[in-house]
Amino acid sequence: MAYLRYTRDCDWYVFEEAKQGETASRLAVWHRDHEPQGASYTVGMIQKMLELEDYSSIPGYQPEHKRMLRKAFVAWLSEQSSAEI
Repeated sequence: MAYLRYTRDCDWYVFEEAKQGETASRLAVWHRDHEPQGASYTVGMIQKMLELEDYSSIPGYQPEHKRMLRKAFVAWLSEQSSAEI
C-alpha cells in the first residue's frame, strides 16, 4: 500500500515494502531525487523518528516535508498495530 505517491505536488513515494524472507514490515521512504538509495525503515525506526520529530536521516528530507511525512508515518504505524491484533 502506498501512503504517498509521486505527483506534480509531491516528491515522495512512501509505501510498505515487502522484503523477501523478512517477517517484519518495512516502510520505504523515497524522495524523487534520492530513489536509487532505496531508504526503508522498520516500525521501531519510524517510531523513534516520530518521537524525536527528527526526519533528517531520510535522504532528500527538508523541513517543509515534515507534516506530509509525519502523516504517512502515523497512518502506517496505525495499520501495523491493527494488523497485530
